[in-house]
Amino acid sequence: MADGFKLIINSAAKTKKEIEKEVQRIIRKKIENVVDDAIRDAKEMIFGGEKIPPRENIRYDKKPQQPSQELCADELAYPPESPDPSLPITEKIRQMRELGQTFYNGYMLRQCAELTLIKQGEFMQDVTDDFGRSAFCAVERPIYGALSIEQLRTYFTWRTDVRRGIYYKTDKPYVILYCYELLNKIGVLSSEDSFDRLLGVWENCREFCPYLDTIMPIWLRDFYAFNEIRDDFSEHERFFPIHQTTPDKIATDLLHKNYCGKLEYLMGCSSYNLKGSIFFSEETSVMFDKVLEKVLTALDAYFTARDISLFELICGRSKKDHSWTPFAGAYVDLDRMDGFHTCRISAAERYCIKRARPCYEKFEHAPYRSFIGYVLKCTESVLRERTGFRYSIVPNLSIVLDDFLNRDKLYSAAKEAEFSAIVPDAVNSWCDEHGIFPPPKERKKKKKPNYDEDISTTYGYSPAAPQKVEIDVSNLAEIRRASDEIAKKLIIEEYEDALPEEQRNELTYKIEEEVFELRTEQASLEVHSQYDFSSLPDEWRALAESLDTDLIMLLKALYDGEPEEFCRSIGTLPETAYEVINAAALEHIGDCIIENGNIIYDYEEDISRILSLCVN
Repeated sequence: MADGFKLIINSAAKTKKEIEKEVQRIIRKKIENVVDDAIRDAKEMIFGGEKIPPRENIRYDKKPQQPSQELCADELAYPPESPDPSLPITEKIRQMRELGQTFYNGYMLRQCAELTLIKQGEFMQDVTDDFGRSAFCAVERPIYGALSIEQLRTYFTWRTDVRRGIYYKTDKPYVILYCYELLNKIGVLSSEDSFDRLLGVWENCREFCPYLDTIMPIWLRDFYAFNEIRDDFSEHERFFPIHQTTPDKIATDLLHKNYCGKLEYLMGCSSYNLKGSIFFSEETSVMFDKVLEKVLTALDAYFTARDISLFELICGRSKKDHSWTPFAGAYVDLDRMDGFHTCRISAAERYCIKRARPCYEKFEHAPYRSFIGYVLKCTESVLRERTGFRYSIVPNLSIVLDDFLNRDKLYSAAKEAEFSAIVPDAVNSWCDEHGIFPPPKERKKKKKPNYDEDISTTYGYSPAAPQKVEIDVSNLAEIRRASDEIAKKLIIEEYEDALPEEQRNELTYKIEEEVFELRTEQASLEVHSQYDFSSLPDEWRALAESLDTDLIMLLKALYDGEPEEFCRSIGTLPETAYEVINAAALEHIGDCIIENGNIIYDYEEDISRILSLCVN
């Protein structure tokens, strides 16, 4: 190289660029020679043995020319004898260890585990053994070169029995190493045969190797996508020992527009707590389940016309799994596969091509909870009206618009006036088909009765009969005397500082005792009699018992149209008393009963029942 370089420098006929180009060529050639010598020396110096002549690569997935030599799956348990039957297995293992594959990564030579495993596996694919004992193995990702002679003989003995259909308990690395062979299609007839054998290993070894339940569904999906296997994946998946718990069933139904029986799923994805509603019960849940099928069908037609997927709104969508690598955790050479092809494993999983590379997309459960809550609440609102339920609710569309705010297409679709009428129209249509109509409205009751009509018929209760008050004149003198004594005592309080301490204490004790007795008598006159509200519903009974006599009489005054006069007589403002009554009503029945100085029409009958029980 030095002579050549001097020759270039001494040449005056070449330009500077030509000299640079020639120097680069000489350096590149020298590097190639060094790399080739290093690879050749590495192969020869590891074990120092003779080079093994290349052996024919037997491919069982191709049909032999002579039909009489065709192999069957069962015959793999008894492979043909090796070229040298007298060769002991230990010597064959030694020769297998000499096989390896290295590559140059630009800095140093490194051994390739995948290619080495395939070379050694193909070399030992016909080996059978009958080792007398079982050697323990705890290698996490087993390869032939990492196992001792005893461990390899244990593995080949177990593999021989497995090929005969005999599965007995062994260590996890032996099972995984055999799966590596099947994934690389070593010692099998075809890709389908390898797939079936993997299923057999999973089914028969999962009891003592539970790791298979975690990794085998992934390996089988990848193997199906990278090889040409007849039938759909679902035909093979039904033979799986276990199935992963995913929302696959719901996703499949919703993807195929099967909206029947989806009430439980929608309640689990909703921002509105339908189960906590007083309208929801076992009877109404059946009605909800049926009417939601018609509602979802109407919404699907509305969104499909605007190029929007209802499936993504109520379920989710498929997204690229960036953490996916083919055959994760296994040594597999993808060049041995038949070739990647796009396929849908299920409604929740599929394999596709993104940017000219294989890609795995899986279902991401991300429903729009506010949208589902609006649909359920709007459905309940119409059902309450159609069934004559006395309490009504109003759905709020603004929460849906806020959720769709950054989605221009969704926001425009929900903003249209037609959208707010879809759910009510669908529910009303279903109710019309099944004969569910609201009850007729009762005639609004008058606030003040006519003098010629029966009050008990109009208001449902009879007014209290006027009580005759009799005054005993003989007691007037006694009442006057008691009043004078109390007045004297009150006058004494003004001059108590002038009295001796002993006399002052005695007068104070007597005055307090008499005042206590007077207050007790007055309280006994003010306490209203205990009414029996046990016949009322629980919430209305609790409300009636929480109101005192003045508040109950105020409700009666509202019927009579004279609440201001009554409030003036008890010394309170009407608005203050109304707030007290409404606060108690909110606590017990969940709604106000007085609005704008009048009893709400929906609660007049319930208040009338309370007043009917308060008649003396």
